Amino acid sequence: MPRPAPTAEDTEEVLLSARYGELDEIKEFVEKFGAGPLVEAKDERGNTILHMCCGNGHIDVLNYLIPLIPKDLLSRTNEAGSPPLHWAVSNNHIACVKALVELPEEQGGGLPLLKQTNASGRDAFTESIFAGEGKEEVSGWIEGYLYKVEGDDEEDEQVDKDATVEEGDGEIKVIEGDKMVREEAEKVDELAEKTQGVEIKE
Repeated sequence: MPRPAPTAEDTEEVLLSARYGELDEIKEFVEKFGAGPLVEAKDERGNTILHMCCGNGHIDVLNYLIPLIPKDLLSRTNEAGSPPLHWAVSNNHIACVKALVELPEEQGGGLPLLKQTNASGRDAFTESIFAGEGKEEVSGWIEGYLYKVEGDDEEDEQVDKDATVEEGDGEIKVIEGDKMVREEAEKVDELAEKTQGVEIKE
């Protein structure tokens, strides 16, 4: 037997339940109407059910909703151009920020979600700088995440660039490196030539 479609009032109520963290009421909605209507539920300003729970820090509601919704809802913006993540960031709800960003990219999370910009052209980290009291924790966590994801790659690339050296037959060959490494290698070769054949007396 097909489930009934929710009325406008039912939709408004489930959005309010997400706003106020009323998880049991949301579960009752899903049991009655299914998870499908949650995807299209939004208020007059385009705020989705994720905006409501993320903006108010209801991590239990968010964790319940994530398996029920398509991944594109995580990046869906409201009329002001802000995705749910930015609402969590702006209100310093770090648990919700972590829950969204730590999702695998194939599930809608990860670096692409963190790099998504709003209508003002600001991504989540930039948005965190403009947040109110408690912003240090959120911006610090985002910065750490970005370093973990992007910093290692940059560091490995720098090591390869600056210190790729081969040794063989008494000669140092610089395969790839900056100016300083090349100069040091030339000095070693020059010193080796000068000392060749010099007898050391004990």
